Amino acid sequence: MSPHQLPRWLLAVAAACSVLASLRWRSALPAVVPSASRVPAPPAEVPVVTDSALADAESLIVENDPFRLANVPARVEYDPRVDGAPANSHLPSPARARPSFVLRAIVGGPPWQAVIDGIPAQPPGSVVRAGATFDRLVVRAVTRDSVVIQGPDTTWVLAFGRRP
Repeated sequence: MSPHQLPRWLLAVAAACSVLASLRWRSALPAVVPSASRVPAPPAEVPVVTDSALADAESLIVENDPFRLANVPARVEYDPRVDGAPANSHLPSPARARPSFVLRAIVGGPPWQAVIDGIPAQPPGSVVRAGATFDRLVVRAVTRDSVVIQGPDTTWVLAFGRRP
């Protein structure tokens, strides 16, 4: 096949495909439309519910309470103010105070250590290094001029000459 005949062959193939596509298009069956669904007619008589039937249903539900295995009322009255508190505590726990850190010194060389005041449940002047954990506080990094402490919702960067 010569380079001059290639466009003619491509045109012939395209024309044949077009003719086949138009024939297929015209002979295709239309989409089947689903028949409209029928709504059942309401019953002629609506059953009347008596008070005794409702009382029977109520007693059945109370006797077989799926949320209480013992089928008796709770001994402790629900109080939304202490929801989520430990079972023995009837008072809401006080909100945790945000610690106030003071960077006193950075000592050593790589690896650096820092002397920090204000870490909860630790004496003043606690020596910390990167990776140390105190309750929910983690010392992420100690460099020659700063300390990064990460809490559950806050990250403190402590440095000399400025407040955290």
